[in-house]
Amino acid sequence: MSHPENKVLTDDYNASYNFYKSDLILRDYVSRYFSEQAKQFLDGKLNQLGKQAAIEMDERSQKADKNGPVLKKRNKFGENIDEIEFHPAYWELMDIAAQSKMFYLKYHPEKREEFLGSRHQMGFALGQLYAMSELGQYCPHCMTDGAALLIEKFGDEEDKKRLLPMLGAETGDRLFSGAMFLTEKSGGSDVGANLCTAERMDGKHYRLNGEKWFCSNVNADVIMVLARTGPVEKGTRGLSLFLVEKELPNGERNPMNIIRLKDKLGVRSMATGEVHLQDTVGKRLGEEGTGFKVMAQMINISRNYNSVAALAGHRRAIIEAWQYLSHRKTFGKRAVEHALIREKLLELGSTYLADFVLVWRGLQAMDAAESGDEREQHLLRMITPMAKWWSAENAVYGVRECMELMGGNGYIEDFVMPKLLRDVNVLPIWEGSGNIIVLDMLRATEKSQGLEIIFEMIEQAADKSSKYGGLLAEKLTETKMVWKDICELNNQDHREATAKPLFSQLIKLFQMALLIEEKKLGNSDRYEIALNYLVDDFDETLRPQNSLEVDQIKTLIGWEY
Repeated sequence: MSHPENKVLTDDYNASYNFYKSDLILRDYVSRYFSEQAKQFLDGKLNQLGKQAAIEMDERSQKADKNGPVLKKRNKFGENIDEIEFHPAYWELMDIAAQSKMFYLKYHPEKREEFLGSRHQMGFALGQLYAMSELGQYCPHCMTDGAALLIEKFGDEEDKKRLLPMLGAETGDRLFSGAMFLTEKSGGSDVGANLCTAERMDGKHYRLNGEKWFCSNVNADVIMVLARTGPVEKGTRGLSLFLVEKELPNGERNPMNIIRLKDKLGVRSMATGEVHLQDTVGKRLGEEGTGFKVMAQMINISRNYNSVAALAGHRRAIIEAWQYLSHRKTFGKRAVEHALIREKLLELGSTYLADFVLVWRGLQAMDAAESGDEREQHLLRMITPMAKWWSAENAVYGVRECMELMGGNGYIEDFVMPKLLRDVNVLPIWEGSGNIIVLDMLRATEKSQGLEIIFEMIEQAADKSSKYGGLLAEKLTETKMVWKDICELNNQDHREATAKPLFSQLIKLFQMALLIEEKKLGNSDRYEIALNYLVDDFDETLRPQNSLEVDQIKTLIGWEY
């Protein structure tokens, strides 16, 4: 009597060996929207990083996560050194990031002028692949990018000449990493309550004193610090921004006392600490009293990193579940052949694709705004918090659902899902929790024309779609009426209470509009599949009643092995 082999997966199972080659969604986007110059530069680099992310990075990421950073307060002579020790895998991952040229193409003097108008999308294409394996270190990479951006915009020529080559280095041993010391115990997201002070030494140099509560990438070489040059009563208008370097020009260490490292739920490979500034030397960037306005530019690029990290974590979970379920036998057939499994993958794949087009439309706006497009600048102000909020929430849900699809093995640390779930849970919190983001979207409606532009884009998509146009027009009219009502009431409490469901509906409509545009440009059925699913939120009668076939799910998630 023969018995089936006692195995978890079928013999034909193979782990993904290249996250770029298997990602038709990202590959199609690069092919459709990137310039020939950008594609020529990235030729081979995306494929190489996709291969590294799937194989060697994945192993090193697990090691760096399990062997997190350690704070060494003193040396053997009792002298304070405040050094952070990392597992060697952490530095190997850092080297892979630098060699991918994700920083070099944006900020190194040899390249930064060449790719203006596309550099952010190019960097994020590499970053999304990187973050599929290592979400923890993607935070320091975000801070490095943001610090370089502020030095590029507000630093003097000496700062640019000295620091940008290091922030855009091609090897990990030469790469300077960045950080942002923003929040304090007194205020958290309310930085207007910050108490850290800055006392002028000479010209633009100040001595900073006070405590910073959440300092991600606490071992950074280049740090942006908010400190008070005006009285507390002035709130954010009393804050200035300072460039703080780990080492002073004379080679001595800039005095900063790392109190402790945070014991975090996830992103454990990188060091987050509490820091006491004690006569720390900082150089002011921008005019005095404009610190928050200047820092907001770094916060905005951080929110885009947050969105790309959410896409990376979400996609990694989906393809892990897809591969597992395609080679797992249950009740006489492969798990993916069960209708309920395919229904869940339909939900997850559609949600991911809708988030992908939303996030990457924001990245398009980022590059276009930098090139001087005023309309795109207005759109960027609205779409950045919108994409950050929505993609983060969906990533946490998506990873959890993929873990459940894999059953008990999905919960075991031998697999990537537990680490992935821990890591993505920071995304709804990092750079503004959900409620803070909704408030920022409200501010965006007052300070930009972004909301009106999104209304127009939805209307234009409705005019182009015979199938979905009526629904979009109807729901947009409803959304506009609610918005008009809460604006006329002039009641801030009412606006805040209504904003979250209002913006939720607006995002869904905007995602449908973007999917309609992509459907017209692309040659894949995936956009129609996602639209048919998403429309269920508004009208179940339009949703197909028959379950999708396995090949249709494969098309939706853009999988090619």
